[in-house]
Amino acid sequence: MPTTRRALFRVLPPAWFAYSQALKAADSNDTYWHLIKREFPLDESLIYLNAANVCPASRMVLDRYQQFLRDFHANPSFQNREKYVPLEDRLRGKIADLLNVTADEIALTRNTSEGSNLVVRGIDLKPGDEVVITSHNHPSNNDSWKVRASRDGFKVVSVDVKVPAVSAAQLVDSIKGATTSRTKVISVTHVTSTTGIRFPAREIAAFARERGIWMHLDGAQSFGAIDVNLRDIACDSFSASAHKWSMGPLEAGLLFVRSERHRQLWPSIVTAGWSDKLVGARKFEVFGQRDDARLVSFESAIDFLAMMGMPKVEARLTELTSRLKQQFAKVDGAVLRTNLEPSLSGGVVKVDLPKHDLKQVYDRLWNEHKIAIAMTPSGDSRGLRFSPHVYNTTTEIDRAVEAFRQVARS
Repeated sequence: MPTTRRALFRVLPPAWFAYSQALKAADSNDTYWHLIKREFPLDESLIYLNAANVCPASRMVLDRYQQFLRDFHANPSFQNREKYVPLEDRLRGKIADLLNVTADEIALTRNTSEGSNLVVRGIDLKPGDEVVITSHNHPSNNDSWKVRASRDGFKVVSVDVKVPAVSAAQLVDSIKGATTSRTKVISVTHVTSTTGIRFPAREIAAFARERGIWMHLDGAQSFGAIDVNLRDIACDSFSASAHKWSMGPLEAGLLFVRSERHRQLWPSIVTAGWSDKLVGARKFEVFGQRDDARLVSFESAIDFLAMMGMPKVEARLTELTSRLKQQFAKVDGAVLRTNLEPSLSGGVVKVDLPKHDLKQVYDRLWNEHKIAIAMTPSGDSRGLRFSPHVYNTTTEIDRAVEAFRQVARS
């Protein structure tokens, strides 16, 4: 069962409990999110809008990482390191609660790419088989399939994605239309990093399950950003990172593999500690020596998300992105490449100025306004990518749009 707020607070440090009480007592929405922002050591002169790439970790995460890193190096004995096994199992359980799955279905990885590649390399495929992907998948969820296909002789079918998306039904139909009796895997991105399209994952997974097709979901841009319920989605696997929307440490992540699929996925790395008797998805995470302090600090990121509650996090992100999109739509010469509808988008907002040198716009926003974003220089997803998160304020959103408007005029 999911961890309750009351159960969570019983295992949190006293300072965290006091902080949670302060959040509960916040007398306005602005006060609440101001208290959240204070937990991040961001440069006050910086407007950071690049959560889709990497998020700052909260002080809770940083403090815990430093605590356990010092402890590890003060006493790297086997005896001292024994404590990491139950701590990592507790992390696994909390991630499972957040995603509404079981702890035995969670493997702890280094990032989304590693999780996706464990699936790519672990599924049995042969010449004549087909894998369906989309043109807006991340390279770790596209190029990895193509590289393996060139070695093993199966076919990769890529579905073109219209920007912005036409409708949820069209996204589903495009996937269905690309499958054949030879399709063994459908591998899609939950929310694209290119233009923020939110794929109807549950409908695609239902179609895949009816046909015995493995459905893998890249959750890099959804885990920690939207309220992901994998039991409801019913995909076969899902990968995500700690360093993006969950605001955790670098080089930590997760792979979910549905329990019924465990026997159909081969481990890609086998070293000391591996055994076929390992319970559940743990057999996919035997990588050798890990940075245990880093994994332990990932738990603090999950606790922080649970403290706020994912519905509240998603609602705040919808508020911020909607504010961005509505204002960008009013800027002369700007072309919004992200859907306005929250049901078809996530935390990524892409906007273009087709008549401008995009690199110059990007550089001016940084050099003149210290706004940190990302850029796609060409193609159907050309534009500037703004991706806010809970540590951003509505004032920062307005300042970013005004700076964009100023540059667009010149």
